[in-house]
Amino acid sequence: MLDFAQGVEKVKKHMKLAFNIEDFNITMAKREKDQTNEREVWRYNIEFFSGDKPSKAMIEINATTGDVTLFQKESQWRL
Repeated sequence: MLDFAQGVEKVKKHMKLAFNIEDFNITMAKREKDQTNEREVWRYNIEFFSGDKPSKAMIEINATTGDVTLFQKESQWRL
């Protein structure tokens, strides 16, 4: 099971590989069951700059496998 720090490393890797973004802020992180109530996932809200424009995204990572299961720009998880 991934802990918080391991999840953050997965977010860093995804942002670098997918968007060449290394500088971002995590504004929310929460481990909980996914929508099917079958898997534990980490959910992160992040803020970053895409060019000169501020941007945000939500990302979901499977807490067992470390796979990114969802990434959506210009969206945020709600608490």
